[in-house]
Amino acid sequence: MTNSLITDDHRQQYQREGYFILENAIGEEHLKILRDSCDHLIELMHQEMDRLGTDHIHISHRGKRYHIAKKYDQAPRLSEYVFSDLMAGVCKATIGDTAFLFYDQYVAKAAEQGISFSWHQDSGYLDFNHKPYVTVWAAVDDMTVENGTAYVLPWSKCGIRSRVEHIQDPQTGDKVGYFGTEEGIPAIVPAGSLVVFSSLTFHRSGANTTDKMRRAYVTQYSSEPILNPDTNTLLHLGVPFLK
Repeated sequence: MTNSLITDDHRQQYQREGYFILENAIGEEHLKILRDSCDHLIELMHQEMDRLGTDHIHISHRGKRYHIAKKYDQAPRLSEYVFSDLMAGVCKATIGDTAFLFYDQYVAKAAEQGISFSWHQDSGYLDFNHKPYVTVWAAVDDMTVENGTAYVLPWSKCGIRSRVEHIQDPQTGDKVGYFGTEEGIPAIVPAGSLVVFSSLTFHRSGANTTDKMRRAYVTQYSSEPILNPDTNTLLHLGVPFLK
């Protein structure tokens, strides 16, 4: 897949509204890598759970939901997708010609009534000023409202395009930054589609009320390494990609 999928309209929408959606962007081979990698990393997590004698690690719960972060180099061939021409095209269209891999994470939701994720900015999880980065949310399975797809809130709908202070929900532990009435735009898209949005764009996801696993893979790219201002050390990943 070439990055000719990304048009001037997409670039302009990103600058104006903070997001764009690319349907059927990921080729079959890379989609298979994403699925195989998810299975592989869940199996590694199960082995770790067995070793520890537990059914949950952090916010991952066996057979219910999995959040597997910063493991892109522990699954065969996953880096082929992470550093693909498609991702290069996304970065150039959003943050420019220099890019570093900042973070990656699988989010897999099994049938789990009631588990959703509140409105937040990814930048809301960083408690200091930084250059906005780009999040690329890949649909590993077909996405519907019923299985808990992602929703994005266009900048023009909320009037917010800067980092705001978030409040932690004591029940879920989620950080929440938007309390308005806008419902957002659901990404009802086939597997292999991308939702591309700024770290300043509010987004959320619903509960998976189906009987099938719902998998998404998130990669985030920054135009410079992001440093913790207190220690001047690297935050998360800072893997060079484009220069």
